[in-house]
Amino acid sequence: MIKKNLLKLPLLLGLAWVDSLFGQIPPAVPSPLADIAQRVESGCISTEQGIDGPNPQPSVRQLTAAALGMLELDRSADRAERLMRHTFSLQDMDPASPGYGTVPWQQGHPEIKDPNAIEFTMLPVGVILLRHGAKLSEAFKREVGPHVRAAIAAIRRHPVPVGYSNIYLMKLANLLLLGQAIADPAAVADGQALFDTWLSLTRMNGVTEYDSPTYSPIQADCLALACNLTQNPALKTRLKSAVDFYWSDFAANYFPGSQTMTGPASRNYNQGFVFSDANIEYSYYLAGVRSRPPGGTFLCDSVRVFTLARMGNFRPAPETLALAALPQRVIRSKFGPGPGQDRYQWITPDLALGSSSAYYGPQDRRICAELASAKKLPLITVVADALDAPYGLVRSNDRGGHSKPHHLAHLLATVQEKDFLLALMDLSPVTRPRAFTNLASNITLPVHADRLVLDGKVVDTTKAFALPANSHSVVGLREGNAALAARLFAADGAGGQTPSWSLQFDGNKEGAGRLVAHHYIGAARDLDAAGIRSGVLLMTAHCETDAEFEGFLKRVDRIKLTETNHRGIWLVTAKSGPVELQAGLNLNERKIAVRRVNGQEWKSTPLTVNGRDLAAQIPGL
Repeated sequence: MIKKNLLKLPLLLGLAWVDSLFGQIPPAVPSPLADIAQRVESGCISTEQGIDGPNPQPSVRQLTAAALGMLELDRSADRAERLMRHTFSLQDMDPASPGYGTVPWQQGHPEIKDPNAIEFTMLPVGVILLRHGAKLSEAFKREVGPHVRAAIAAIRRHPVPVGYSNIYLMKLANLLLLGQAIADPAAVADGQALFDTWLSLTRMNGVTEYDSPTYSPIQADCLALACNLTQNPALKTRLKSAVDFYWSDFAANYFPGSQTMTGPASRNYNQGFVFSDANIEYSYYLAGVRSRPPGGTFLCDSVRVFTLARMGNFRPAPETLALAALPQRVIRSKFGPGPGQDRYQWITPDLALGSSSAYYGPQDRRICAELASAKKLPLITVVADALDAPYGLVRSNDRGGHSKPHHLAHLLATVQEKDFLLALMDLSPVTRPRAFTNLASNITLPVHADRLVLDGKVVDTTKAFALPANSHSVVGLREGNAALAARLFAADGAGGQTPSWSLQFDGNKEGAGRLVAHHYIGAARDLDAAGIRSGVLLMTAHCETDAEFEGFLKRVDRIKLTETNHRGIWLVTAKSGPVELQAGLNLNERKIAVRRVNGQEWKSTPLTVNGRDLAAQIPGL
């Protein structure tokens, strides 16, 4: 049981808002629900206006989201039907076509080829038919059937790996809801079978697309919509258990210092790599955990959470949300069965520090720290980069035609004990067969924290700078009572060059700087190598005075490091006080060799908080 005093959280849990939602207490200020309603209405109007011009180019998923938003706002059903008719006018309705039933990602942009468009576009349609069907005209209801049947055919044809969590869950939610809406029991059965497969995998190995501020709320919302609208009582119970699991993870990984989800993430990119995406903020805000309004304005996200909030019968339990208020937390979780597919997160009122080892994709965030602040400070992350631009502000198109930032894949072994983190990297797996003009390991830093120090000297952060550093250099940050120290203690040169270290800030408006080790800078060339290593140490502390901060930096400078490299096994031991961290990479076989804390082999679990197994305590999971 969570201690009773942690359940007495009327401000944290937004109980005043909950009462006002049901008319018990007149709200003195607009409620979170009213705030989101205004955003939904603005987005719906903008979407309507977007299809009225001579060359409409709407994002197709926003058309159906706006239709649902209008119905949730009790606006005219004619307006919602108009948006859905526009959507269906873009659908491939030729049964002989290989694209039968699909819709484009964006009207007028055939270069964007995203097969996920059908899942995103149809999710609001199932909700509309089941929740607002009585508002729709008989003529529209006769029209919609063939389009829904064609969409179900397209959704069935779309192969989605179970590990692609947000689209997999959206696919099964679509089959459950659309199938129920048009009385297609085979589609409903297909959706339930997909859910059974996902639940079996998740029970053992956690959520594959893990803790993404961009996509995790989509996953939870899909399950919650299906839970609310399914007519199958047994399935409803199991879906609720899955949503409870997500919300346990959301609450546990909430950092009050920034009022959002913190730590390693499978994907994060809408604000580059320097800030967390705002999608999850809607969920926290409407649950009463977050007091500040969300930073994003994306219509699809706001409509989903607005709809769920208006349903009124599915909010996280107070004891679940109370996890967000635990003053100190160690969260351990898994996102797969393989080596390094686990996540460790340490949260205090002042700061958060987290790590994971296995690569998910070019927008993942495997090492992350944050300092509590009223300012919008960039995240502290580790980025392997070939553009000399590690902040995610330089974007390129992915294979689907979407513009996103990308970082280099690399082999990584992390090991962490609360405020102390050791990480070993090998960048060589991505160096062939391609030419590089730049290759660097970076620790991104918020230069406008209260204090930035390099090797004991305060750095002037009012202007751009590039200061020489080395493998022994300690960079210190202090913001309020939060302190962090960083070292890039190892780096290999590449292309015949010796590595070079520096602390840099180019003057960007985001206030993101970096401690960087350049492995190579020069003319384009092949950097084929057996291993291109770098090593990172991070440590955090609570420091109330400058003297405590200086003492902390001296303690970091005294950390004892021992390195060996025998038969391709690079092994590093870092010792600070009673804590000994040990990590190793097999550079020949390109895999993690060792992860130990105080001599004990690293272990992972689906989801524990301060040693308490939350997954085991959720019925039906």
